[in-house]
Amino acid sequence: MSDDLLPIGRFARLCRLSVKQLRHYDDLGLLVPARVDPASGYRYYRPAQARDALSIGLLRSLDVPLPMVGPTA
Repeated sequence: MSDDLLPIGRFARLCRLSVKQLRHYDDLGLLVPARVDPASGYRYYRPAQARDALSIGLLRSLDVPLPMVGPTA
């Protein structure tokens, strides 16, 4: 694994989101992890993805519906 990848829990704390939210955003294609372990399905994110995660969190705090947020990629 690359040194610049963060496990989902650490990334969630960094972005003030829950692991459950990150999984949901991945399922919707809003914030796709940089890497998913093929054996365990564990998600890893790059620090540079924090901007997108924080943007999604901000929009959600303003009650913007997820379909309006759209893919960030």
